[in-house]
Amino acid sequence: MQFDFIKDLDDYFCEAYANYDKVCLLPGYVMPKMQETKRDAFGDLVAYTLPANTMRLALQKNKEDILKAFKEKIVDGEFSFTFTAVPWYKRIKNVFKKVAPQKALAAVFKRRGMDAEDAMADIDIDEKIWKKIVRGAYQPTKNLVFSLALACNWEYEDAKEVMISIDEAFDYTAVRDTVVAYLLMKKITNPDMRKAALDEYKVRNLFLKEAN
Repeated sequence: MQFDFIKDLDDYFCEAYANYDKVCLLPGYVMPKMQETKRDAFGDLVAYTLPANTMRLALQKNKEDILKAFKEKIVDGEFSFTFTAVPWYKRIKNVFKKVAPQKALAAVFKRRGMDAEDAMADIDIDEKIWKKIVRGAYQPTKNLVFSLALACNWEYEDAKEVMISIDEAFDYTAVRDTVVAYLLMKKITNPDMRKAALDEYKVRNLFLKEAN
C-alpha cells in the first residue's frame, strides 16, 4: 500500500534531520558555502560562519536522490529494552519532585482520559515491569515514551513532558526521533500509516504490538 504522506514525511525529514556529519558524506551531496562576508559599522570587511542548518538536506538541489541513498544505509541501533531500577533515595526524592517520571506519566494519562492499564493494553511490555515503571520503581526509557506516545495517540507536547522527567529530549540528529516527532506533530494515528512511516525509515525497535 502506498501512502501520499510519505512525501510529506520526506520533506519534513530533509528539513529537520540535523546529523550533518552523516548527511554531508552521502553520494551526491554538495557541500554548501559555510562562510560569508559583510561590512561592519566601520566599513571593514568581516567574515562570519553561517549556521549549521545551512547543511540540511532540504537545501540540496538533488535532495530526493540523496535521501534515497541515505535510506538504503539506515540501521536502527537507537534502542534499549533494559529498564534501570530507580535507587531508593531517588524514589524518595521523586515523591516531592514536580517532574518525576511517574507523575509525568500520570498527568498525561489523565489528560488523555486513560489510565496505566489502558496504556499497557496498547504496548508490548511485561506487566510486572510496567507496574514498576508506573510506581516509579523503574525508570522509563525514551524508547518506551515514544512507544506510548504513538500507541496511545499522545500529542507531541505529551511526549516532551514525560521525556523532560527522565532528562531526555527529541534529538534531531537521530532518525528515530525525527520520524516519531513527525508522526506526533502531524497527529497521524492511523496504524497502517504509522507503520508505513516507521518502515520507510527502518525504525524497528519500539514496544508497538503491530511491529512484533
